[in-house]
Amino acid sequence: MPQETSMIRFASAALTRMALAWGSVAALACAALAMPAPAAAADNLPVVRFQDYPGSGNLQIRVARTKGWCQAAGIVCELKPIPAAPLGLQALIGGSIDVAQTPIEVVAAAVARGGKLKTVVGSAVTNIFQIDAANTLKLPHEKEGYPAVMQDFKGQKVGVVSRGSATEAFFRFLMQQAGQDPDSVTYVAVGAPMTAFAAVRAGQVPVAVSWEPLGTMCDLTQMCRVVFRGATAEQPALLTQMYGAGTGLVMTDEEIAAHPEIAHAVVKISQQAAAFINDRANEAEVLKISAAYSAFDIPHGDEIAKRTLDLGLETNTFEPIVKRSAVAATLQYLKDTGQLTKLPAVDDIVWKDAPDK
Repeated sequence: MPQETSMIRFASAALTRMALAWGSVAALACAALAMPAPAAAADNLPVVRFQDYPGSGNLQIRVARTKGWCQAAGIVCELKPIPAAPLGLQALIGGSIDVAQTPIEVVAAAVARGGKLKTVVGSAVTNIFQIDAANTLKLPHEKEGYPAVMQDFKGQKVGVVSRGSATEAFFRFLMQQAGQDPDSVTYVAVGAPMTAFAAVRAGQVPVAVSWEPLGTMCDLTQMCRVVFRGATAEQPALLTQMYGAGTGLVMTDEEIAAHPEIAHAVVKISQQAAAFINDRANEAEVLKISAAYSAFDIPHGDEIAKRTLDLGLETNTFEPIVKRSAVAATLQYLKDTGQLTKLPAVDDIVWKDAPDK
């Protein structure tokens, strides 16, 4: 089909020009982020600079800023495009932004190295990773689901964002929990979703560990399919226990101590925006708001944006919580996967006033 061909060509070209880097939530190939004007002018209010990502990005803050809730809470929200979680933390520590949007795993690693940071509220609290397989790859145990299907990957090339990345650790964990040897596959760096799709399409790898919109692109082109989705998986048990941590908004201890009112404002506007986003009646407006900041500038872009939002709503992704038990489970996951040997305490990485439910 012409549209499918254009998507394939776009992704193939992207394979040669996108860096192979670990990005967190939705570091996607999209149009440059715009900065629409806020709902109303605000005088003499502190400016709070938030990290944003291409694609669906920092959705709660986009909505809060557009609806005027930032000013009502006593702050002016600005969004700064930074396409990867570690880069966002660097900017936060360096003082070029005030609030990063960061997976709890990345916060834990930074704190373990001496960083003084706290997650103040959740923004995308499900596990975003998925395993996608080319439609040409036969998986005899696929209908049985996890853990049986993991044995079918032995001997295959598995695409990950980069060697040693969180996507590789995720696949290794699933293999180990399924009683399989994590080193029975060959890991290949293929980058973020767009370049991962190109790698699968070109036959470079038959399997990719990535996140949306790769699954949606697989559905639209019928070239691949989602075999395992972390956000909806019922096994392994530890993975389900991690729901409620995921990605959150992060501030430095110094900033929280100096301006606790700003941290409270960030929580308040996140809660307001989450309530708005999770109301299905507002879906069209939410998509319009998000696209004003960063559209999916690829074939089927509008449909990809809608499906990505729908999946987030179906899996209760947009919850403004930092569930302490989920953070503890995530720390255990980091230990089990060898990503961290010395673990910080939950209270070391979560603000005391962060909403738990």
